[in-house]
Amino acid sequence: MSSGGGKSSPNIFLAIFEGFFKWLEGYGINTAYILLTLGIAAIAFAFFALDLSSNRILLFAIGTSPLWLPYILFFLWFDMWMHYIHGSYDYNQGRVSLVIRLPQDIFKSPAAMEIVLTQLYQTASPDNLVQTYWDGKHPPTFALEIISTEGEVSFVINAPRKKFKNFIEASLYGQYPGIEIHELPIDYTARIPLNGEGYTMFGLHFGLKKEDVFPIKTYVDFGLDKDPKEEYKNDPISTVIELLGSLGPGEHLWFQFLISAHRKTSFANGSLTTHKDWTDDIQAKIEDIMGRKEATYAEDSFVALKLTDGERDIVKSLERSKTKFAFDTYVKVLYVAKNGNFNSDRIGHSITSFFAGHDLARNSMSFRWRTDFDYNWWQDPSGKIRQRLKLAELEDYKLRTYTPRTPKDTGSILTTEEVATLYHLPGKAVATPGLVRVPSKKAEAPGNLPL
Repeated sequence: MSSGGGKSSPNIFLAIFEGFFKWLEGYGINTAYILLTLGIAAIAFAFFALDLSSNRILLFAIGTSPLWLPYILFFLWFDMWMHYIHGSYDYNQGRVSLVIRLPQDIFKSPAAMEIVLTQLYQTASPDNLVQTYWDGKHPPTFALEIISTEGEVSFVINAPRKKFKNFIEASLYGQYPGIEIHELPIDYTARIPLNGEGYTMFGLHFGLKKEDVFPIKTYVDFGLDKDPKEEYKNDPISTVIELLGSLGPGEHLWFQFLISAHRKTSFANGSLTTHKDWTDDIQAKIEDIMGRKEATYAEDSFVALKLTDGERDIVKSLERSKTKFAFDTYVKVLYVAKNGNFNSDRIGHSITSFFAGHDLARNSMSFRWRTDFDYNWWQDPSGKIRQRLKLAELEDYKLRTYTPRTPKDTGSILTTEEVATLYHLPGKAVATPGLVRVPSKKAEAPGNLPL
């Protein structure tokens, strides 16, 4: 073993090995194929070097298959079965798209949307194993969407129809008096054909840069929780609203936040492995920052005095995150335009700016995958791979599902406070002309009118 702070040789080789594969992935090379090729080559070399008889080994594998084959088949069957019953459960629930029309004035802070999101936190904890492994009961997925159709900006919530349509309407009306909610008879995504004929598009997936426990800069940090006057509001959502409102004829830009309740996993709720929720990770990070692992009991009361202002701010935000519900969140953006109207140059930078967070000490979101990857000429000479991925993204968006495209393209864990920062109904301070608002307030007729 190495002494002091040096790394052991295995760790050095592992770091070199990992760095090599990251370098390959940077050129768009799928390293899974390389590992598979190396594995087959290693097995072939072992047969040759040890002078093993392939027939004898094949007979041995067949003879012992009753011992290992059921084990492999069980795991394959389990994943396929859970995928099937979850899909069947979702299909029976149905889906509905609710478009929200804003009043002229909204005086509520994003805290109002956080209350709505807290009410949407549904873990769907099964009462018994029948509900888990036969009915397929699992947390519902809600799609929070901000869309622009040729510059007309709308807020949409796509949710399971059963149980949640009326529930969402009641929650929104309770927090935002004066809004109007309409069910779309035909989903707005139907404007774009599934084969993409006549349209050009690109998609982006976003995720947190740092560990999930580190929160992004939220509306609380922007001072919006104190309900300032409209002229003093600094609403981070204004950037994306302005971008959406700037679109021209034939252009469509869709922001989608897929959320489902984050919960611990166990056999009771459909998992063969057990994982705790993220609150333990938050507490471990707090203790790490404050140095409690090294501090004695007498020193612990003075730890806070040793922290910098930035560290105190991070610890405070982490403590606040522990008190919030959290969602497994998947963020994607899809830009679609008619052939001849496609103009992606002004889109990408504004989208990235919205998710950046503008605080280097905090967490932020950055794109983890994009459809317009610059493939080398030998990887996609005909452009068919790129087009296939774009159409797959369009289909996923329509179905409100998320497909990870790379090993790092996973979801993020965001609290209700963080999600409400990215998705809330803006006040009059956001005066984009394309943002559709209800023309005037409605009031009941006086009771003394003659009949």
